[in-house]
This record gives sequence, structure tokens and C-alpha cells, in this order.
Amino acid sequence: MITPSTALLDPMESPAAVAAEIGEQVAAPAADDVDTAARFPTEALGAVRAAGLLGALVPEELGGPGRSMTELAQAVTALSEHCASSGIVLAMHGIQVASIVRHASPATLERVIPGLLSGELLLASANSEVGLYGNRRVSTCALEPTASGFRLEKHASCVSYGEAADAVLATARRRPDSPPNEQVLAICVAPNMTLEPIGEWNTLGLRGTDSRPFILTAELPPELVIEDYGTVFAQTALPASSILLSSVWLGIAEGAARRAHTAVRSQARKLRAADPDAPPPPSALRLAELAVILHQMRAMIAFGAAEYERMKDTPEVSTIGFSALMDNVKVSTSTLVADVVRRAMGVCGMGGFANDTPTSLARLSRDAAGAPLMVNNERALIAAAQSLLLRKDL
Repeated sequence: MITPSTALLDPMESPAAVAAEIGEQVAAPAADDVDTAARFPTEALGAVRAAGLLGALVPEELGGPGRSMTELAQAVTALSEHCASSGIVLAMHGIQVASIVRHASPATLERVIPGLLSGELLLASANSEVGLYGNRRVSTCALEPTASGFRLEKHASCVSYGEAADAVLATARRRPDSPPNEQVLAICVAPNMTLEPIGEWNTLGLRGTDSRPFILTAELPPELVIEDYGTVFAQTALPASSILLSSVWLGIAEGAARRAHTAVRSQARKLRAADPDAPPPPSALRLAELAVILHQMRAMIAFGAAEYERMKDTPEVSTIGFSALMDNVKVSTSTLVADVVRRAMGVCGMGGFANDTPTSLARLSRDAAGAPLMVNNERALIAAAQSLLLRKDL
């Protein structure tokens, strides 16, 4: 059972096993209400905090468990299988943690790491800005110097689970006279941060992320600013977001496949009860086809995570070829998840189409519809098309 104790992850237990237990015991029972009410998955994230998953990526030399991106990705998938909103919160928090532990100064780490390890610091992000249409690599807002550090006001078009977060990592121009692409990463921490909602969150799927637009206002000392967001983005934020968000889509696909598998086995039992020599039901072939695509998703994410782990401390991580690989992971998985859910619906039939059956795929279908929109696939493909003009291989 998940019990609140020390928030440091048990070194003998895998993050995926911890997340699976939270998913089954805590996230799954609340998932439909989280979806219906479009509310933050408080129950699941409370268990995530208590289990130490918020600090999973903190390296051992900083006092953390030192888990890999692959291990966190597996935990995200295990949680997302039961509640995609819960899984995506863990994924997006993980992206911010990776950016901090790999790029922050010692002074920044000293301020932030204790909260991550205690489970007291859930991190959100504010990369998008009103009027920039989701472009993460430019900013309109800027840090304004003050006597004690900086002030930031950002009209963010989306701050996922902003009101539930303890800190928000926001991109901004380095100075008011800096060009739009000269960005820093500002760590805005409550209570020196306010979020004023300027819109609502009433979406088709992923409703528990509560990703409303906000006016973010913060006062922050110099040590809570990470310089050169361009480097952070290329070396860490881009690959981490591709791997961890793809792991959410895999979790949705795993949940849909599990329901389809249950439906096929039930159909087979009924047929064999009437005739012990009955052949497998026709839906079994559809399930086999679904399994091929599911394994493609698993392999794509495993390969992407392994390549990141291999390259993360080398110059290769900043190449356009590696960036294209990470974009391909994201585009591939966010496309395939809809195919898996659609095929699962065909297997489950009306039981999958209904809202109130054990094999219902309604919530999973709606959550999967958001996958291509998270870090827009169109932008990723345009970047890939441009890079192919320079690269000599695919």
C-alpha cells in the first residue's frame, strides 16, 4: 500500500512498480471523476509526492535516487495507463526536473533540490505565450531588474496544472532589450509568484491537467534564473519532453489494449463454453494487429530513451539529427496511440463505445485526441523537413 512517509524513492523498488501501484490503487478509482469535473488529480499526485517520484531524476551526487530517464518514462506509462491526466503531470514535472539538474548552477540546486526530494515541490512550466502560437523558442516577456533580483510578468497561453503547482518554470527574454530568442528559464516559486486566470479549461480530453491561460507574476532572486534556455531546450527539454510525453501516449495505448484483451478473452470463453472446439473469435485477429502497433510504440520510446542516455553528455545531443530523432519519437507515438485506441474500440464493440462499461474507451479516446496537439506535430514536421535539406541521411 502507498503510505505517506519519507518522500525519498525506495532504492530497491522500480519507479514503474511504484507508479503502477499508485495507478491501480489511487489514480484509477478517481480517473473518471477527474475527467468529468476537469479537476486536478489530487489523489494520485498526493501519492506520487509521498512515494518520492517527484525527485526520481535527482542524481545521487545531489542526494537523490539517481533514476534514469528510461525508468521515469516507464513510471509515466504505468501511471498513464490508469489516468492520463495523472501521468502527464508526472511527465511534465519530470521535464522541468531534468532541465534543472542538468543545467542549473550550484546556488540554484541548493534552493530547489530539497523540495524535490521531500515531495514538496511540484513543478509546472510556462513556455508558451499569448500571441506566439505555442512557439517555445521565442518570448515576448522579459526579466525586469529589481534591487533584489528580477520581476517577471508573463501572459502565458497555457500553464498546465498551474494552480496546483508549487513552482513554475517560465521562459523569458534575458533583459527587456534582448531579442525574442535570447531566453532564460525563470524558476518562479510560491509565495513569490501569483497566477491570475485569464481563461477557462473545458476540453475534449486530458481534462485533469487544468491547463488554463494565466498572467504569471513573480519576484525572483538571481539564483533562480537558469541562463541560456536555448542550450537547455536542445540538450534536455526537447528530448525529455519527447520521451516522457510519448510515454503518456503509450500508457493510454496500454490501457486501451488491456481492455481489448479482456473483451477478446471474454468472447472466447463464451464461445468455448458452447463448443470446446470453437475457433478463436474474429476479434482475436484484430487484437493481434493491435499488438503489432503497440509493440512499435514500446520499441520507439525505448530506442529514443536509450539514445538519449547514450548521447546526453556528448556533443551529439545538440545536433539536428538527434533533435529530428526526438521529434520523430513524439510524432510517431502521438499518431499511433489514436490508431491503437481505434482498433481497441473495434475489438470491444459497444462495450468500448459506452461510457459506463468495464471496457469503455470513451475517456481514453478523448485523451488520445490531444496527443498530436501537445507540442504541435505540424511544427515538429516542419522542423524535420527543414533539417532534411541539410542532413545527408534520414
